[in-house]
Amino acid sequence: MRLATYLAPDPGGTVEVALSRFDGRVGGELANMTRWRRQMGLPPIEADELESAITRYSAPGFEGYEARIESPSGVMLAAGVYETAIDATWFVRATVTDPGAADRLQAEVFGVARSIAGAEGESGG
Repeated sequence: MRLATYLAPDPGGTVEVALSRFDGRVGGELANMTRWRRQMGLPPIEADELESAITRYSAPGFEGYEARIESPSGVMLAAGVYETAIDATWFVRATVTDPGAADRLQAEVFGVARSIAGAEGESGG
């Protein structure tokens, strides 16, 4: 369930960034990507397409992934982080209609997810 909502300033207008946490793996990466793609009006991807659609990272006790999902209606920046110690998955998501806003905010949105895991490095998408 949603734990926090952050309002990220952007020249195109304020962007809502949602942070939520659920027990377990919440269906896994493929199920999450399918749900997010449907929310953006896109068809699901096949299992063999998953690895090219996400960027994975890890840190001790954490497994994370992030995706930039683009559709005619906008861009969703979505990241999931599984925390083994509490058997829970954290999600960080933002959806914007302007691809330029997504470009400007992507590193910060994915950085929030990576900070949960204590993971460092460049965020891709």
